[in-house]
Amino acid sequence: PCNAKGENAANWLTAKSGRKKRCPYTKHQTLELEKEFLFNMYLTRERRLEISRTVHLTDRQVKIWFQNRRMKLKKMNRENRIRELTANFNFS
Repeated sequence: PCNAKGENAANWLTAKSGRKKRCPYTKHQTLELEKEFLFNMYLTRERRLEISRTVHLTDRQVKIWFQNRRMKLKKMNRENRIRELTANFNFS
C-alpha cells in the first residue's frame, strides 16, 4: 500500500521533514497485532522480528505499534475508572 519511493524530485521545494507519509495498516496486519497483544503486551526482540516478518512490517513499526497499543489500553482504563467514579455520584 504505502511506499516512500514514489516521491517526486521536487520534494526539497516543500518544506516538509523527511518523514514517511502516514500509512494505515491493513485489516490483516491490525488483526494479527491485536491477536498477539491479547497474549502478550510486551514482546521479546525475537518475537518482534518474527511478527514483523509475518505481517510485512519493519520491527520498528511493530515495536511502536505495541507502545501505542499499551498507551491506548492505559487511556481506556483511565476513562473507565473516571466513568465508574462519576456514575456513583449520579443520583438522578
